[in-house]
Amino acid sequence: MGNSSVRLNNKFLCQIIVNRKAILLTALMLLVSASPFVTTSSANEVQDIEVLDTAVYPGNNHTYHLLSASSWSDAASVARSLGGFLVTIDDAEEDQWIFDTFAVDNDTTRHLWIGLSDYQDEGDYRWHDGTPFTYRNWGDGQPGSGDDEDYVHITGTNMGSIEPASWNDLEDDPQYFPVYGVVEIGDGADYALRFDGDDDHIIIDEDFPDWGNTLEIEAWVNVADTDGIQFVTMFGDYGWGLYLNDGYLAYSNEYSLSRNPTSNVSIQENIWTHIKVVVNTETGGEFFIDNSSAGLIDVNDSQIPSGDFGSNDCFQSGEECDELFIGRMGAGCDCNYFRGMMDDVRIGNSLNESLWMFTEGEGESTEDSQGLIGIIHGAAWVMPDGTIIAQAFELENGEYYDGFNANAGDTLLFFMEIPENTQFASLNMYSWDFEFEEEYEEIEYEIYLAKDRIPSAWDHDYEVETYYGLYVYEYFEWPEEGTYWITISSNYDIEELEVNAYWEEAPEPPELDEMTELNDGIAVTGQRITRESGKSLYFYVELEDELAELRVKTWGGPGDCELHIALDALPYTDDWGWIEDGWFEESGGSNGRQIGGQQTSDHSYNSGNDETVQIFDAQPGIYYIMMTSYTGCRDVTIQADFTYAPNNVDPESAIELTDGISYGPLSGFEGLDQFFYIDVPVGTERLEVDLNNGDGEAKLMMRLDQYPTWSTYDKHSNAPGAGDKLGFNDPTPGRWYILIGSEEYYSRIDITASFEDRYVWTYDGEPIQLFNEEEIGGMSAPEDEELYFFIDLEDSAAMDLTIKTWGGEGDLGLSAETEEIEWDDFEERPMGRQFGESQFESDWSGADEEIYIFFASGRIDITIYANTEIEDISIVAKWDEIDEPGPGPGPEPGPEPPIGDDILSCDEYVKVIFEELDLNGDGDISSDESFDGDDNEFDEIDINKDGVIDKTEAIVAICTCENELYVTLEQINTDDRGEFSIEFLSSIAWKNEYDFFEMDSNNNMRVDYDEVEEYGENCVTTYDPLDRDGDGTPNDKDAFPDDPSEDKDTDGDGVGDNADIIASVDNDVIWVSASILGLVLATFLGIMFVRSRRGPEYAWEEYQKDRMSESMLAGMVNSGDMPPSQESVPPALDLGPPVENVPEDMTVSDLYD
Repeated sequence: MGNSSVRLNNKFLCQIIVNRKAILLTALMLLVSASPFVTTSSANEVQDIEVLDTAVYPGNNHTYHLLSASSWSDAASVARSLGGFLVTIDDAEEDQWIFDTFAVDNDTTRHLWIGLSDYQDEGDYRWHDGTPFTYRNWGDGQPGSGDDEDYVHITGTNMGSIEPASWNDLEDDPQYFPVYGVVEIGDGADYALRFDGDDDHIIIDEDFPDWGNTLEIEAWVNVADTDGIQFVTMFGDYGWGLYLNDGYLAYSNEYSLSRNPTSNVSIQENIWTHIKVVVNTETGGEFFIDNSSAGLIDVNDSQIPSGDFGSNDCFQSGEECDELFIGRMGAGCDCNYFRGMMDDVRIGNSLNESLWMFTEGEGESTEDSQGLIGIIHGAAWVMPDGTIIAQAFELENGEYYDGFNANAGDTLLFFMEIPENTQFASLNMYSWDFEFEEEYEEIEYEIYLAKDRIPSAWDHDYEVETYYGLYVYEYFEWPEEGTYWITISSNYDIEELEVNAYWEEAPEPPELDEMTELNDGIAVTGQRITRESGKSLYFYVELEDELAELRVKTWGGPGDCELHIALDALPYTDDWGWIEDGWFEESGGSNGRQIGGQQTSDHSYNSGNDETVQIFDAQPGIYYIMMTSYTGCRDVTIQADFTYAPNNVDPESAIELTDGISYGPLSGFEGLDQFFYIDVPVGTERLEVDLNNGDGEAKLMMRLDQYPTWSTYDKHSNAPGAGDKLGFNDPTPGRWYILIGSEEYYSRIDITASFEDRYVWTYDGEPIQLFNEEEIGGMSAPEDEELYFFIDLEDSAAMDLTIKTWGGEGDLGLSAETEEIEWDDFEERPMGRQFGESQFESDWSGADEEIYIFFASGRIDITIYANTEIEDISIVAKWDEIDEPGPGPGPEPGPEPPIGDDILSCDEYVKVIFEELDLNGDGDISSDESFDGDDNEFDEIDINKDGVIDKTEAIVAICTCENELYVTLEQINTDDRGEFSIEFLSSIAWKNEYDFFEMDSNNNMRVDYDEVEEYGENCVTTYDPLDRDGDGTPNDKDAFPDDPSEDKDTDGDGVGDNADIIASVDNDVIWVSASILGLVLATFLGIMFVRSRRGPEYAWEEYQKDRMSESMLAGMVNSGDMPPSQESVPPALDLGPPVENVPEDMTVSDLYD
């Protein structure tokens, strides 16, 4: 209100115009407040209402009156008679001042009427003076739903759950306590129209008078950007008009805008300015800015064209083209739209005038002082400060709202109150209620979002994109606390719009002593997360100093983990377990948009355990880091690296570099420049400045004896990535300053400046192959010479191929030729044989050239043409490699992953996770430890129903036929191939029995996950940890649980009954008995042997005869057939226990007989 009053008081308009607007506004406000006047009141009559107190609010210097108690309607009537309205509250400060000033008076408290009501349309709250309803301070549960509760007051005392100084709605004349009106003295709301500069305008298709020889055009304007041509108004087809040309006033006196007269003073941006032109065909004309002359118009340029030029558009269409346009050029050109706010457009002279004051504040049309009607196309109703005029609707957290409608050009206004420490917020909108689908292409939406202010096309924090008609999904991480406003407008009617907002506050992090602290450069090893455990690992970094970059990375070990980081709160982590890792971008990052502040969180979702999160320009505080995993990971290492904020961010603090010595690591981001220098002595043949290591995107700029800037330098790099290099021969001796900057970020790079031997480029005329992101530098060529290069994509294709040249001296041209792509072999091919262009050129000037090719395959031939002599030129090509579309041979099977200790058998896997789940270490798992109250799942696994799960029961649940496949295969890294050879699978020691040939449904000797899944649905579990040997006898009843041939040991001797000598007698008894029997037999045989030595003489004689016969036979054997001599002595005979009494006549030889 304050702004509008100031603007009215400063307008350079004649008094009659101001008075007319005041009369119109007063009439409008009387109509607004007229309806409630018929309400009967039991309070004082209107004439009895008196002013109890008066005060001036320092915030706007407005005067406020406190009235005696009355109904809302009577108080509104008195407010108008005092030259004001019931108070309009714009913000919390004014709200609190009104309560402190008028509601509390010593021991007295009062309820206060304010100017807010919805008596005209339930739920459509409006201020008494017509100001848009944006600020609010409702009490708990308010506004109420009563049919007659249409008038709002500030509570002076507690009203149940409604706290004092908050708002509540009542009936017009409450009987249970008095309510006192508060009046704000001042003019009513002043409205303006806001034009977006794209297509917003007003068309007035009415008859206008003949202005004769005098015409005045004036208006109030407030433009955000004065660049370009912006028409305030123009009549017909290149008729008279007033416009801005780069901020200068210009008068349209003929077809050629370049010959139109202009002012000698320009207007300022973002300030309400009164502009005016006066033209007299006999005396000339003059421009005015804020009532000051801004230049004269020669009489020869003071024509008043009638607007019937006959341009092509009008001639071909056959239309009359005699309309008045506001906010764009006339009928002859759909162009030069106005961008900003406009009010009080006046066209006339002393005899006639058309005054457009835009008093309506809403609707699709506006009316001038003569009753002429203008149709509004897209322009939005606003207050003078740019506040949109619309009913603001609050979006509560998690609630869905529908049924929103708006006419074409109208604006819907929403807001949401985001609390402190909000982790994320999402916004959803959709409406597909269109009459014709073909209108999709013509429909345009403008959706803007801003924090703590109502956004516009040129003042907003974020522009929302729509999809498939009107469909919106936006996700924001860590929005700052505050009120977020959203505006929606369209060139088509919006019908049945549905809106939802949702946000979550960050959970409380664990205590610091429950997490692992990460320190700069110190690795923490052996981190592990069990598959599907739902658990996370928590770390933290406590920063005391500002960093250029805080980086945390993980690596090593099998599995797949994700990494998250956030400042002063736990990072938000969604359950991405059901999404393949390849769904995320190669960078692995997944940042939500962050509005209202710098980056404070980051995420990494790469495949495997190589993850990196980065916070640039990291401020002091506690950064919480979470490692999460759905499929599990183990033996992971995590480390934090600090890159401290540099001190060389301005030229005066540039750091000196020494020849050949690296300096770093360096990290930076957009807006952070770092300065270095090196002193080059006389006689240096070559100077090279090289960035290496690290990643990101960096730029190098160099300048002799002066500081380089982004636009002023002697040498600069243009290579993609962070590995830029500048090198040139014969550097001028002196101090060379170096600037490192980025339009994105660069992370932990090193810079090295070195003096090298002269580099001489030699070229034999043969094409040089370029490889992806590999730079070739130091090239030279005389004028008119050509240098040839090529890219060979072989069996792949390239997306987003960029070829760049830069550096050095001279002017060159760059060209590329691609192979035509044949689509004849493809069923869904584009029309024709060639896809896109095949010839590309870039020849601007100098050495900086760039060619972009969306898609290419095969061979790309590249040529550098030296327009002048060129020296120290670099070239690089970068592309995203993809498999070439179309049929082709299948990929070669990659090497199988090794089988070793990394693959745990099913039962070993269970033992590992069992230890992690057994929180109290008592050897079993209770329902409270790991099942989160899921009794059904717990009871299913608890076979013996003893209330706990032991390892055997866990093995039974996990080592089924299907589960063993998944448990085993997910431990194996397949490098995203997702398939295994039958030979490889057969080499694994499985617990269950599998037929991998049956599993291989497509008979390609390899098994993929789809085949595993299909096979697993019907496979039979053969492994039973309750009967390990599979003999049908449970382990607890099987004397030999690992021997399928035995299950009983009747005699308890450790030998199964099947292998027992006598099943019912202990084998030890049998062997002892046998030993005793053997001893008896041995003794008996010994006695018999001794006694046999004392036999008759003829026995000895017979023995001697036998020996003689053997000797004779032995002599007849051929010597060549002699058996080999015995080298080892046979063991002595076992004669049993020693005999104490040996016969006197026994000799040693007798023992061998």
